[in-house]
Amino acid sequence: MSLYIEAAAILASTKGSLKSRIYHRSPNEAPLKSPPARLYALIVETLKHLDILNEVIEKSGILALERKVCFVNPFRPPPPR
Repeated sequence: MSLYIEAAAILASTKGSLKSRIYHRSPNEAPLKSPPARLYALIVETLKHLDILNEVIEKSGILALERKVCFVNPFRPPPPR
Protein backbone atom coordinates (compact mmCIF):
# COMPACT_ATOMS: atom_id res chain seq x y z
CA MET A 1 0.00 0.00 0.00
CA SER A 2 2.86 2.38 0.71
CA LEU A 3 3.74 2.39 -3.01
CA TYR A 4 0.41 4.03 -3.87
CA ILE A 5 0.50 6.40 -0.91
CA GLU A 6 4.01 7.53 -1.84
CA ALA A 7 2.98 7.95 -5.47
CA ALA A 8 0.04 10.13 -4.42
CA ALA A 9 2.31 12.25 -2.21
CA ILE A 10 4.80 12.72 -5.06
CA LEU A 11 2.02 13.76 -7.43
CA ALA A 12 0.63 16.19 -4.86
CA SER A 13 4.01 17.88 -4.55
CA THR A 14 4.56 20.79 -6.92
CA LYS A 15 8.30 21.37 -6.66
CA GLY A 16 10.57 20.21 -9.45
CA SER A 17 10.12 17.66 -12.17
CA LEU A 18 8.75 14.19 -11.61
CA LYS A 19 12.20 12.60 -11.81
CA SER A 20 13.70 15.06 -9.35
CA ARG A 21 10.84 14.48 -6.90
CA ILE A 22 11.60 10.75 -6.95
CA TYR A 23 15.33 10.37 -7.55
CA HIS A 24 16.78 13.57 -6.04
CA ARG A 25 15.04 13.95 -2.70
CA SER A 26 16.39 16.47 -0.21
CA PRO A 27 17.81 15.23 3.11
CA ASN A 28 14.92 16.97 4.91
CA GLU A 29 12.35 14.70 3.23
CA ALA A 30 11.57 11.24 4.53
CA PRO A 31 13.27 8.45 2.55
CA LEU A 32 11.11 6.44 0.19
CA LYS A 33 10.07 2.95 1.27
CA SER A 34 9.35 1.85 -2.30
CA PRO A 35 12.00 1.44 -5.00
CA PRO A 36 12.28 4.69 -7.00
CA ALA A 37 12.10 2.91 -10.36
CA ARG A 38 8.84 1.22 -9.38
CA LEU A 39 7.36 4.53 -8.19
CA TYR A 40 8.36 6.27 -11.40
CA ALA A 41 6.87 3.51 -13.55
CA LEU A 42 3.58 3.55 -11.62
CA ILE A 43 3.23 7.33 -11.88
CA VAL A 44 4.14 7.50 -15.58
CA GLU A 45 1.70 4.74 -16.53
CA THR A 46 -1.05 6.31 -14.42
CA LEU A 47 -0.55 9.70 -16.07
CA LYS A 48 -0.43 8.05 -19.49
CA HIS A 49 -3.92 6.60 -18.97
CA LEU A 50 -5.34 9.48 -16.91
CA ASP A 51 -8.15 10.30 -19.35
CA ILE A 52 -9.42 6.71 -19.36
CA LEU A 53 -9.16 6.49 -15.57
CA ASN A 54 -11.10 9.74 -15.16
CA GLU A 55 -13.84 8.49 -17.46
CA VAL A 56 -14.17 5.22 -15.55
CA ILE A 57 -14.31 7.06 -12.21
CA GLU A 58 -16.94 9.51 -13.45
CA LYS A 59 -19.15 6.93 -15.15
CA SER A 60 -18.99 4.44 -12.29
CA GLY A 61 -20.35 6.96 -9.81
CA ILE A 62 -18.02 5.66 -7.11
CA LEU A 63 -17.37 9.14 -5.73
CA ALA A 64 -21.05 9.49 -4.85
CA LEU A 65 -21.18 6.07 -3.17
CA GLU A 66 -17.98 6.14 -1.14
CA ARG A 67 -17.69 8.90 1.44
CA LYS A 68 -13.98 8.32 2.10
CA VAL A 69 -12.94 8.50 -1.55
CA CYS A 70 -11.86 11.92 -2.72
CA PHE A 71 -10.53 12.44 -6.21
CA VAL A 72 -9.07 15.70 -7.40
CA ASN A 73 -7.65 15.77 -10.89
CA PRO A 74 -4.63 18.09 -10.84
CA PHE A 75 -4.75 18.49 -14.61
CA ARG A 76 -8.39 19.53 -14.97
CA PRO A 77 -9.86 22.79 -13.64
CA PRO A 78 -12.67 22.42 -11.07
CA PRO A 79 -16.25 22.53 -12.40
CA PRO A 80 -18.08 25.87 -12.17
CA ARG A 81 -20.32 26.32 -9.14
